[in-house]
Amino acid sequence: MEKIYDYVLQKETHIGLLRATQEDAVVALVHPENDKIKLLAVADGMGGKQYGDVVANYVLEKFGYWFLEQPLSSFYDIDELKEKLTNLVMECNYHFILQYGAEQVGTTLTLALVLKDDTVLVHLGDSRCYFYKNGEIKQMTEDDSDVWLYYKYQHINKEWLRYFSTSNIIHNCIGISFNLCRPHIYIYPNDSYKTLLLTTDGVTDFLTDSILQRIVRDNDIRTVSKKIIDEAIFVDQNLFVPSELKKCSYDSYLVPVRGRDNASVVLFSKL
Repeated sequence: MEKIYDYVLQKETHIGLLRATQEDAVVALVHPENDKIKLLAVADGMGGKQYGDVVANYVLEKFGYWFLEQPLSSFYDIDELKEKLTNLVMECNYHFILQYGAEQVGTTLTLALVLKDDTVLVHLGDSRCYFYKNGEIKQMTEDDSDVWLYYKYQHINKEWLRYFSTSNIIHNCIGISFNLCRPHIYIYPNDSYKTLLLTTDGVTDFLTDSILQRIVRDNDIRTVSKKIIDEAIFVDQNLFVPSELKKCSYDSYLVPVRGRDNASVVLFSKL
């Protein structure tokens, strides 16, 4: 008899319309001893650097094998888990610098470790984690980018950040240098969300938070990951640089080209 699950766990990725290589990596795992414990992650190899596909996949394989090999008892102590997760990030960072040299490779990482009562988020870069509950979506991570600081401190509309020509420049990732690898770790109770969504910037460069909210709210949750990717890659969002932004002199501005980047989603939802 087929097992009936009380959750949906999905991953979806697309190379995009212009890239020759897929430099996003995704993982969605259930612990072999307890299906209430899960690992979700996205990693986006940095454009303009070498071996983006190699480093993104290396990081997720490192975390995936670690997760599957952990005994259940190791998931009870949150402080110890935070230390282990931080150490894994730093091990990956050291490995890349040792193998490739500084400033040669890099990848983002946004990871969710779902435990019995809490969810641990690990984040570096400009991939994102969203929580959805009661019809509303909320970004739970902050982009490690210069343009995010315009939003955070100068109150630029968050949806305008996609138009900045420097929006792809991040200042915190795995692999670039010892000084630019600073994992953010957050702990949230599991009742903070019904649906947890991880995305790379190939999604959020084109889909606003309100569009993501509409897709999650209005569709069968089993179809949501594919619908997000399809809309990000194939649907013309009719983007244009807002006239108010043109008056500002923060940067030069451009309209993102549809399908210009790899796009990825990992989703966990309670039924």
